[in-house]
Amino acid sequence: MNMKQSLFLLSILFLVVSCSGDRSKGSVKNHQIKTTITGELSGEIVFQGNSRHNYYDIAITDDYYAFMDYYSDTLLQVRNKKDFSLHQIELREKDTFVISSPHFTKYDFTCNKMKNGISVWDNDSHSLKRINLDDTQAAPLVTVNSTSSFEFTPGDGCTNCCITPDKTYAVMFNPDRSQVFYSADKTGGLYKVSPYPVIKVPMIDDVRKKAFASDLVVNEEKGVIVAALRFIDSVNFYDLNGNMTEAISFADYYSIPVADITNKYMDAEQSKKCFIDICCSDQYVFCLFDGSTDFTGNSVIYVFDWDGKHKATLQADHNLRKIATEKSGKYLLALSPNEQGGRDVVRYNLKNKI
Repeated sequence: MNMKQSLFLLSILFLVVSCSGDRSKGSVKNHQIKTTITGELSGEIVFQGNSRHNYYDIAITDDYYAFMDYYSDTLLQVRNKKDFSLHQIELREKDTFVISSPHFTKYDFTCNKMKNGISVWDNDSHSLKRINLDDTQAAPLVTVNSTSSFEFTPGDGCTNCCITPDKTYAVMFNPDRSQVFYSADKTGGLYKVSPYPVIKVPMIDDVRKKAFASDLVVNEEKGVIVAALRFIDSVNFYDLNGNMTEAISFADYYSIPVADITNKYMDAEQSKKCFIDICCSDQYVFCLFDGSTDFTGNSVIYVFDWDGKHKATLQADHNLRKIATEKSGKYLLALSPNEQGGRDVVRYNLKNKI
């Protein structure tokens, strides 16, 4: 081969590589990962709920654990990390919540700057309640800074609220069309993120509208949103503009929710529960997988980094309903139903598990 022929072949190779790079630019990366268990988690029950405490949500600050309780007169209970002693409370304002029980936000940029700040999203009162647990209290009741939630997002009930200085991200209870989540800015702009994965199997309208509901976390610093779908076994990664960058699947086919006996509405009770919660540390995203229709069996936790790389698949020794972690990601705190009708608080040490 002479010099002229060599240069010609090199030019062709350069052209092919360049075109290949252009074709992949801006595209969504799809990965199917193995579901093989990479580690087992043995939990320590650090607080027994017995029949008295039925916690349904958790938030973790530097010094405290905060819990929401379904049935207690003290809806919000804040406990010291060291000994689980009761630090502060907020009383229940009403007996029944029409839309939903209040939940902690998944991310709030204001509280994220505090050492011990938490925020609560209350759909019934359409309010965002921010609480600094370091404020001096004359009584055990927390001091609440309440703001209308309409400042952050329009509409009625939503969950998994993540609040940045520019946008709010959340998941609608009753979407008018298929969507994974939505974002809203303070000028009233609303963007509904298109459903993914693509499901070609026929579904009735109500099922298709609700099939792509997800649980969200946001990493504002890295510019990443992660959505773990509740009824379809998929985990999706997005940028802060709602553009999808990564899609994780777990089998050759997807689980999808089913219709009820009338074939008019989605039957959430009889549909397989996929990812029922999500939490994150500075390094990792933890996705809680159930895999049953009735919350039976021990849970599995899939761990990813913020680039979408699968890092671990962890088998828990309890059936879990909620998980949380702190910025370091050294442990998980989880809620697990007990035989007395309450929920225990279980702690999992993650050392050498990821």
